Amino acid sequence: MRFTPLYRLQHTNTYTVKSFIVAFCLLSLISCKERSKSQIEKDTLPGEYFELKEDDIKLFLPVYFREFSEETYGALIDSLPDSYEKQMEKKRFDFLKFSKGNTYYFRDAASSTLITVKMQKYLPFSKQESSFLLGILSNQCADYAFAVGGECNKIQGRYSGNARTKVFKAVYELSKDVGYSYFNTIYLISSNYKTLSVNIYSNALQDYNKFIAKTVVK
Repeated sequence: MRFTPLYRLQHTNTYTVKSFIVAFCLLSLISCKERSKSQIEKDTLPGEYFELKEDDIKLFLPVYFREFSEETYGALIDSLPDSYEKQMEKKRFDFLKFSKGNTYYFRDAASSTLITVKMQKYLPFSKQESSFLLGILSNQCADYAFAVGGECNKIQGRYSGNARTKVFKAVYELSKDVGYSYFNTIYLISSNYKTLSVNIYSNALQDYNKFIAKTVVK
C-alpha cells in the first residue's frame, strides 16, 4: 500500500481551498456587479414620485404623467371633444368614482394613458394564492368591461414578491365590437399591512414593472 506524503496532502488541500475561494470571489464579484448595474438602472430611472397623502404611499411614474383630483379629472373628460373615446372615458371614470376606496388619478395627455390607484382592504397573499388572485382580478375586469359595454380577455398573470412586499400583475385586453380595443394592466400590491391596486389603461401594451418596483408603502 502506498501512502501520499503529508506535505502533498496539505498542498492539495490548500490548492483546493484557494481554488474554492477564488471561484467564490469571482461569483460574488459577478453577482455584485449585476446587482450594482440593476441598482444603478433603478436609481437613474427617469420619473417622479407622487405622494398619495391620504394613505402615506409614494408612487413613482414617468415624468410625463400629471396628477388629477376627482373633480379636475371629471372636468378634463367633460372638456374633451365628443367622440367614442370620450364616451368610454366617461364610463370608466364613473365606474372608478363610485367604487369603494380612495382613488388617485394620473394621466399622460400625449398618449391618453390613464393610471389609477385604488386602495383596497388589506389582503396578504403569497404565490400559492396566484390562481385565486387571478380569478378576483378577472372578475373585476369582467365587471368593468360589462359597465363600459365591452369584453375582457386575459393576456398574462404573474406573481412576484419578497418577505415584505407581494405583487400580482395581470394584463387584459378590453375590446368592443366596433373595432376599438385597449389594454388594462393591474398591479395588486400588498406591503406594510396595506393593499392597493394600480390600474393602467392604455392603447398600447407597456411595461411599468421598473416604476412599480420603486413604490414606497409607509
